[in-house]
Amino acid sequence: MEQWIGAISAREEFFYPDTPLCALPDSLSLAAPGNGRPGVQLLVKTDAKALCARLQSEQYDAEFFCMKAIPVEYNTGDGEDQGGAMVLEQRPAQKPWYATRLAPFAVYDCLKPSPDGRIETENGVAALYVCLVPKPGAPAGECAAVLSLGGYSCTLRIRRYGVTIPQDTFPVTNWFSVEAICRMHHVASGTPEFYDMARRYARAMRRAHQNIFYIELDSSCIVCREPWTFCFDAWKPLIQCFFDEGMQRMELGALLCRGFLPDGAPNMYTDRFCCAVAPEIGFDTPEGYAVTVRFVQSLAEFLRANGWQDKVLFHIHDEPDIHAKDALTITSRRRQYYLAACILRKYLPGVRIIEAVSTAGFYGGVDIWVPGTPGYEENKAEFDRLIALGEEVWAYVCCGPEGGWLNRFLDFALLKGRLLFWGCAKNRLGGFLHWGFNQFAPGMNPFRATSCPNPTGIGTSFPCGDAFLVYPGTDGPWPGMRMEAARRGAEDAALLRILRERDAAAHDCLIETVFRSNTDYSDDPAVFEQVYETLLQRLEETE
Repeated sequence: MEQWIGAISAREEFFYPDTPLCALPDSLSLAAPGNGRPGVQLLVKTDAKALCARLQSEQYDAEFFCMKAIPVEYNTGDGEDQGGAMVLEQRPAQKPWYATRLAPFAVYDCLKPSPDGRIETENGVAALYVCLVPKPGAPAGECAAVLSLGGYSCTLRIRRYGVTIPQDTFPVTNWFSVEAICRMHHVASGTPEFYDMARRYARAMRRAHQNIFYIELDSSCIVCREPWTFCFDAWKPLIQCFFDEGMQRMELGALLCRGFLPDGAPNMYTDRFCCAVAPEIGFDTPEGYAVTVRFVQSLAEFLRANGWQDKVLFHIHDEPDIHAKDALTITSRRRQYYLAACILRKYLPGVRIIEAVSTAGFYGGVDIWVPGTPGYEENKAEFDRLIALGEEVWAYVCCGPEGGWLNRFLDFALLKGRLLFWGCAKNRLGGFLHWGFNQFAPGMNPFRATSCPNPTGIGTSFPCGDAFLVYPGTDGPWPGMRMEAARRGAEDAALLRILRERDAAAHDCLIETVFRSNTDYSDDPAVFEQVYETLLQRLEETE
């Protein structure tokens, strides 16, 4: 029998072009919930230009992807704040301890769909990712599937547990860019081609269990300035598109902004907010108040006319307690924030205000608190007190934190992006937010460079992969391995919530085997694989 050389894994780990290749096994074991979609990565050494992938199974269908190697030009820095060196522009002499490789290097993150199973080869290696999709009605228990790539075949021995992942019980939002969709896919906003592409992005989001979408309102809604008149009808088709694809709620905003410095950079440390739709006008002025009232009145009428008034989360100002030089700045911002909250609640009763924050200091103004993981860890007692009061607290990461903190950068272990959701479960956090679904800056090509320029003027460019989870493919968004890790993380959070409701002590004990805090965890894929199967066993036993 011919001996095939390559690598295969069903664990949450990255493969690389320099992943060591050895004799491939004839079988592989994995575990999954009844409706779970496990994935398998497979590298096969070959002289052929392409190999054909196949799956023989009575219980599963297959989604085939050709894994594409993506460049990582910088290592992430080791700071905790956005003001630090987010990437190490000067190549260090040695690999940072928290990184997987010393940059520059390449990693198999991009997943190019291959419906016919044709897997292209690069440098003598065929790189396949297959997602196993359970067929309706397939029973629990042991089952087998045969995965083939070219002449190599591997028997997948799958333990299907009698456990069902609940859908849309754990809120997830990841902000997308309309402008980047248009630019990367050469479609004009408002055209049928644009809405077709937007729908594909909505489906990609739903794949990762995203159930909330963010519409960033801008000055395009201004009809007239004398008197101030607004119209939001142009947003209706896009909003409807996302709801049609299964989204449950939308985020709107922001109401306020920091304004701009003379050189055009954001005024990051300001103590006086401006109107987001008219940043030349200070919010804390009679004109600013009038603009904001008219804006909210018009928006409320638009939402009620479309029956969306009860499906809205609203951002007043992103990170209002971050980038402030002194306590007086925070006090000034807080007063303006509360005024904006009062306007919102007056004309849009029932609206829920959601905000990325660092502290719990804006109490009374925020309904859904979204601290960054360092802010949560530093102010854990305060946020836990809010949770005990029945308030909703989520978590977020972005261009920070870095170093040994959990995050989803391309030079971090893939498992770290999944463990973020275990942290939410451990700390009773009710949802997860990230800013970067497809935030490709102008001139950026993620197939050639993955560090996004930083427009704030604070720190270096953003870490590699921070700005996106998908790639602008020829036919729409192509998912990444980090998006698959986030998908499974959201599923884990939903499953862990079930275990907590049944046995809180067992829930906490299990999580602590892999997560103690956002800087104290195990990112060993083999250990996590065992803990994950223990979770499924516990849930099946207590069904």
